[in-house]
Amino acid sequence: MGDKKKVISDSPILRFSDSQVLHVGMGEGIVTGEPHIISSLGLGSCVVVTLYDIHRRIGGLAHIMLPDSHSVNGYHMPYQCADTAIAALLDELCGKGAMRRNIVAKMVGGASMFSDYENGSAGIGEQNIASIKNILKRERISLIGQDTGGHHGRSIEFHLSSGRSIIKAIGKADREI
Repeated sequence: MGDKKKVISDSPILRFSDSQVLHVGMGEGIVTGEPHIISSLGLGSCVVVTLYDIHRRIGGLAHIMLPDSHSVNGYHMPYQCADTAIAALLDELCGKGAMRRNIVAKMVGGASMFSDYENGSAGIGEQNIASIKNILKRERISLIGQDTGGHHGRSIEFHLSSGRSIIKAIGKADREI
């Protein structure tokens, strides 16, 4: 068995060597720097967007549920909707010293999990993808990687030390974007 010990914790932060894994749930987001790894599990029609300053190694991840905050009646958390989530990530990144000209984006998710219910119209996953692409274009942020659409769920690990994103899906090989 060696020196390895199984760590069980109720904390959102688990230690793995010199890195800390920060878990982000649905409708949540976080901005941090290296040596952290940010993960988000169980993406279906939701989309994770990551923003990363490639020189300062500062990044953020938002687990977005809806394409637009205008469609929500009443109060919503900033990371639940694409428009407010990307604005919040940019504000926090720049507040921590990121330079907008060095920020790149990746996105994961947006699956059509229940195609029988979409009646030929764009499902929420497709709407999330389109909304995020439009916002990134408007903000002049390059989308340098994506793993979106399809009919399967995904999880992501975003490594702040390198900017790598590892995508995991049941029955599929891990993929790096």
